[in-house]
Amino acid sequence: MMAMSLRVRSVLLSMFAVLLMLGAPVAHAAPAPATAPAGFSTAQLVGPFASDVPPGGTYLPELDGFAALRAQRPDLMKQNLAKVVSVNNSATPAQQADAVAINYDDRIVSLSQALGTKVGTAFRQLLAAGKLPKVAQLVKGDTARAGIPLQTTLIEKQYYNNPRPFVVAPAQIKRYNRPGSDLYGDLAGNGSYPSGHSSQAFWQGALLAYWLPEAGPQILAQSGHIGLSRMVLGVHYPLDVMGGRIMGLTVASERLSDPAFARLVDAAGDQLREQLRTALGEPVARALADDPTVASTSQAVSNAQELMTFGFPRISPNQVNAIPAQAAALLRSRFPHLSDAARLDILRRTAIPAGYPLDQAGVNGGWVRIDLAAAYAVSG
Repeated sequence: MMAMSLRVRSVLLSMFAVLLMLGAPVAHAAPAPATAPAGFSTAQLVGPFASDVPPGGTYLPELDGFAALRAQRPDLMKQNLAKVVSVNNSATPAQQADAVAINYDDRIVSLSQALGTKVGTAFRQLLAAGKLPKVAQLVKGDTARAGIPLQTTLIEKQYYNNPRPFVVAPAQIKRYNRPGSDLYGDLAGNGSYPSGHSSQAFWQGALLAYWLPEAGPQILAQSGHIGLSRMVLGVHYPLDVMGGRIMGLTVASERLSDPAFARLVDAAGDQLREQLRTALGEPVARALADDPTVASTSQAVSNAQELMTFGFPRISPNQVNAIPAQAAALLRSRFPHLSDAARLDILRRTAIPAGYPLDQAGVNGGWVRIDLAAAYAVSG
């Protein structure tokens, strides 16, 4: 199985340059109007960057708490299926429609719903009009630079090869689809763990929160909501969604801890805030504060926390692990005057207890404990 994963990795790397050329503006393209915001050049995007390849070669080390659960805890695997069946079967028509829309929308578009009517609409209009080219190059679509070459969940899904809920229990899962589409047929042969939508929702959500820290809790709550939508459709288990959160936060931490890549992230954030300020005619913080469609910070934190453990018990209450040091980078824009040690302390203080399913002891553990919405909500 590992050999197969390595072959997949080789294929991804060989495709990398092609993907970049598809996703980035070519050098000989006609010059854009002088007033149009500029994107990154192909040379700026190519790198390579230290964060292109995770320290372990894949994200299996951070995700491998799943292997022991599958082998040793049939009770939890049964609960894993029962939870998704319950969520899927009890979904309201509005929840069904929302989940189908999220399935097909770009993740960054789905995340922007957290920004409310004023800022969210402005964000989507700017993105569609090509006025956020740096943001788009980093986070939009299958060739988003922050998500390639090895941040896609493809290797991890193939390695674990866990069948999806609607495949395991077809009689128990209701199918919600868009007319003329077959999302279940598209996913039937694709492994469930970890959830790719959830992973993207959390690494893109972490970057969007980094750019707009005023809405950090709301954005991270929306990341969790996107994960839940996969359970509404019956295409992912709660452990898949939790695994996606682990991988997504790891990806974002690695990108922000890589000085060269972090410079791209910061440049995209500057462009985003400048364009939003112009479009809104007021500071982003004021527009968010004046919008009743934006969830309160306390409600956002509560919503995010409800979607962290999905009712699973703590199975290793005596487990000891630490929040990974590189995760401190996630809070750099929220607490710019603090040291990494102080930011890491905030993540420790706001984390959920150790020992929930997928948590691990040692250097690869701690990711599932990070409550980034609560950390953003800490007074600065």
